[in-house]
Amino acid sequence: MLRPVLSLSLSWCLLFVATVTLRSAEPTADFRAEVKAALQRGEKRIVIPPGTYRLGPQGGGELWLIQGARDVEIVADGVILLGTKLMRAIGLHRCSGLTLQGLTVDYDPLPFTQGEVIAAAADNGSIDVKLHAGYPRKPYSRIDVVDPRTHYRKKGMPFLWGTKAEMVAVDVVRVRLPGIARAAQVGDLVSLSTGQETGAPHAISVDGCERITFRDVTVHSAPGMGILEADGEGGSSFVQCKIVPGPKPVGATEIRLLSTSWDAFQSKTIRKGPVVEDCEISHAGDDSWSVQSSDYLVLKNEGGTVVLASRDEFTDGVQNGDRLRQAVKGPEFRITSRKVVSRAEAGLSEDVLQKLREAATWSLWKVSPRCIVVTLNAPTSLAPGDCVYSPDRMGNGFIFRNNHLHSPGRVLLKAGGLMEGNTLDTPHGLVVCPELPAGAAAGIEGLIIRNNTIRNGGWFCAAPWSSQAGIISITATNGSSELRADPVFKNLVIEGNTVECGAGPHFVISSSEGLVLRNNRSLNPQQEPPPATGSSYGIPNKAVMWLIHSKDAVKEGNIAEITGGTAPSPGAGVTK
Repeated sequence: MLRPVLSLSLSWCLLFVATVTLRSAEPTADFRAEVKAALQRGEKRIVIPPGTYRLGPQGGGELWLIQGARDVEIVADGVILLGTKLMRAIGLHRCSGLTLQGLTVDYDPLPFTQGEVIAAAADNGSIDVKLHAGYPRKPYSRIDVVDPRTHYRKKGMPFLWGTKAEMVAVDVVRVRLPGIARAAQVGDLVSLSTGQETGAPHAISVDGCERITFRDVTVHSAPGMGILEADGEGGSSFVQCKIVPGPKPVGATEIRLLSTSWDAFQSKTIRKGPVVEDCEISHAGDDSWSVQSSDYLVLKNEGGTVVLASRDEFTDGVQNGDRLRQAVKGPEFRITSRKVVSRAEAGLSEDVLQKLREAATWSLWKVSPRCIVVTLNAPTSLAPGDCVYSPDRMGNGFIFRNNHLHSPGRVLLKAGGLMEGNTLDTPHGLVVCPELPAGAAAGIEGLIIRNNTIRNGGWFCAAPWSSQAGIISITATNGSSELRADPVFKNLVIEGNTVECGAGPHFVISSSEGLVLRNNRSLNPQQEPPPATGSSYGIPNKAVMWLIHSKDAVKEGNIAEITGGTAPSPGAGVTK
């Protein structure tokens, strides 16, 4: 039952504001139906009483769906939503102006398990992991190796892709992968994750929404990502939120080693990027935060009608009124009409269809089977095989400010915005990269990275095939061995940042025009053996600051400091 509660607001007179709240939580309570009823009545402030609510599926793709809500506040201070099925916990679908406050999301059973390496095969091809008490007895196979002294991902851990796992005793998992015992040795701790059971794996999905506010929302675990924001107008805010490991489960003596199985927080293909402020992210299984976008392959241009296909098959893509470009410098077109069809309905030539059928993974022609048919505001010479991107579907205008991250993955930026005043403790790095195959269209403008502190980056998962070689890394590739000579990044400002210690170069920048690199400090760079990341692109791993294909760059006031002495500029730096 919902009952009305009156709260008072003082201005020039007393104003009575109606609020609804549920009765006190009971062990078997379920607030979902009553919240839905309150939303249907048009209530604008709904309070869920504190308590732990064990919620299972009700037949949909998520445990709790909020659809089409507008200008409403849901207060859930002290509320724990404990999912009993490993699937999406909360789905916000096409909501506008919704505020969610105070909620904590966790799962029971957990979507991961953990334990200690107790044995390794003589050929190094497998390890046995004795699971910690209180954690699921499941052979999850996505593995992170953890230092038992720090309870943090082991320094120098390689990519461990393609593992297979099986139970070999009631509390022992055998994980197989050639050479795995060279990375995970007896006595190391490991987490084993990706325990999705059904539907989408992300704890909270914000889909096709605008002006959403999350305040003091916490995610303790997730079968996939913690928070995924995709499509829609965006312009949302995430303030004082946390994506951090939860408490020890019942019967456990060891703390959790993991929060989310995948990324902690990702925003993708939205018009305006979010404000993420005063948040905490720790121990995520992959990237800490990313703002993502996609290019679009031209499949047909006939009589003013252009057929596009996104490289991302899971998002809605460009919308009416969006702009299209091939590069940061050049003509721009605007979409005046749009519809989505299948490949069979798009009238594609046999030559194009054959290229699509034969496209290899991570190649120019590997795109979504959904086609977007658009008309543009001006004639264009775009032809099949060309690519475009939309500055209106990148999450431009984001603000990521005053956040604290202690998580081994990246901050990955594919849009323009402001990253300011953050602390990144032992990350993979701060990366700006479109991550596209050769020939794909990309452009990032107006990005400001200012007054951030990054400590001990570059320690994990060396990747010779990757251009992301700097602790602050801004690169765009043209195939597997070249960095793009034409500008992809325009009018970037990298200013006042402090990079402390870590492995490899502190700054790697390519493919830019109008870059400002000013008053950055490198503290104790190159004091330990650097990884081979970037070697396929000829990036010198013993540099401190390395620039290539950077037109009209302003470099001033950058200092490299070694304990016991100071150089006026990064002495090991190389500029081309």
